Amino acid sequence: MLNDLEPLAPFGADERVVTLLRSSLEPAHVPGRVVRVDRDRCIVVGPLGTEPAFANPLPAVGDWVGLVPAVAETGTPASVAVVLARRSELRRGEQVVAANVDVVFVVTGLDREPNLNRLERALALAWDSGARPVVVLNKRDRVDDFEAVAGGIRSRLGSVDVVPVSGQSGDGVASLADVLRPAATGVFVGASGVGKSTLMNRLTDGPVASVGPVRESDRKGRHTTTSRSLVLVPSGGVLIDTPGVRSLRLGDAGDGVTLGFPEIEELGRGCRFRDCSHDVEPGCAVLAAVDAGELGSERFASWQKLSREAALEARNADSAEARRRPGGGRPSTSR
Repeated sequence: MLNDLEPLAPFGADERVVTLLRSSLEPAHVPGRVVRVDRDRCIVVGPLGTEPAFANPLPAVGDWVGLVPAVAETGTPASVAVVLARRSELRRGEQVVAANVDVVFVVTGLDREPNLNRLERALALAWDSGARPVVVLNKRDRVDDFEAVAGGIRSRLGSVDVVPVSGQSGDGVASLADVLRPAATGVFVGASGVGKSTLMNRLTDGPVASVGPVRESDRKGRHTTTSRSLVLVPSGGVLIDTPGVRSLRLGDAGDGVTLGFPEIEELGRGCRFRDCSHDVEPGCAVLAAVDAGELGSERFASWQKLSREAALEARNADSAEARRRPGGGRPSTSR
């Protein structure tokens, strides 16, 4: 099986993956990629097609794996023997919702005022996953001058690509397909109602994902995607379909906040103190740049808010982990 990996090329098996498969798996293993995860098993696509495989613990959608093949004579199902090292992973809490992702499409809708703080929060998680983030402004047909709106968002977010599209008409969607060619793996994240399912159906010549109504009161939709799966894009590349993300926890972002604000990281190298918090310290190059108008005050305020939120959530996560340890959080009984 390791000699014939060509059928896995459309699923993202580039030269790096092929090398990793051949160096990590035993000759008897069946190579493949996880395309869906259920309660106690996963669906894996391999050189001979797809098959279910039991696994404990379960891998994530997008994982590259090696299977112990099924034995028809005894009715023994296939099982996951090896999960290859991931080059990226997108997390929600402790759960990995997508593995080996190349592009995270952060989607927001232009049928209401874009929430830039929410976008920056999602970008922090995308950067930390190890993938490339792309901001997708869906429903561009709902505003008169979508390029002006996109320009304003680009100036706020810095070097991140911002792509205005219309999932309804298909305008601009080809730009997203170009990002995925020839075999990159992408994932959509964003609030319910922003049109992720519609965009996925456009890119995959769907219907792959069901599309639900949006409430007129707040432009929010009902989550219509209830399981995760990996789907081929006919023009090249694959998409991992994930449930809508209602809240993104910055405690999982690691260095994502830093990566999402590279200009602040660069300015910080000129601070007098190496551990400068860019708050009240004398000789802070970041504060000086804000005062001089070289760094936007809104951008800096957003960085401060996200940094504090991430630090707080990380401390809370550490405290929760300590309480889960044996004896953690228990009152002392000594006299």
